[in-house]
Amino acid sequence: MKLKNPSPVYLKGGDHAILLLHSFTGTVRDVKDLAKRLNEEGFTTYVPSYPGHGLLLEEFLEYDMNDWWQHVVESYDFLKSEGYAKISAVGVSLGGLFTLKLLETYNLEKSVVMSVPQFKDESGIFYRLEQYGLRLNKMIGLSEEENKAQLERINHYQQGADQFCLMIDDIMLNLSTIEAPVLVMYGHRDDAVYAESAKYIYEHLGGQKVIEGLRDSGHLMTLDRGQKQTEERIVSYFCHRNV
Repeated sequence: MKLKNPSPVYLKGGDHAILLLHSFTGTVRDVKDLAKRLNEEGFTTYVPSYPGHGLLLEEFLEYDMNDWWQHVVESYDFLKSEGYAKISAVGVSLGGLFTLKLLETYNLEKSVVMSVPQFKDESGIFYRLEQYGLRLNKMIGLSEEENKAQLERINHYQQGADQFCLMIDDIMLNLSTIEAPVLVMYGHRDDAVYAESAKYIYEHLGGQKVIEGLRDSGHLMTLDRGQKQTEERIVSYFCHRNV
């Protein structure tokens, strides 16, 4: 089976564009429903697809945080080139980290970050890569030998893991420079470290900020059983209802 990098989602609406960013080892599916929901409310929405995501490990591991961040920047530049003067961002997990980095780099209207890690160690990154590989290899029916060969490639991703950790550290060091409004969200059903991370981020942001934990949500707040509550809260935030 030949796998393809998922296509980006671009839904034209009003003059306020929202960039939606998916998770590490996730795809545009993470935030596609939310993009549609926001578009129904009149916003233009754009969901980029990070290079390598949705592909076999041997292709995924050709890329790292710098490549994915560059793709996010290019996506922001695309919206600027389309003429949108007002641009916001929404991100879950890795997408939340990139949203914070966008806020530290550009002038965004307002943003939402969900399930963002304050730090990450190499073992956690390798574990996520292993789970990604196992899931994808099973889906396309690789043999046991082929599966093993794919997973062994993770051992050579040390530099990529180091870059991942360093970028998180850099983002956290610059939170106080963020002046645009930010809604920080976490799920009560997620690992407790994400609630702690959310509080740390909230406390160190420099501008207007709101923090909220959702009872029914786990880590992937945009797709799990708390999805509807997550979507409604974000729509309210962008539409200035009960902010």
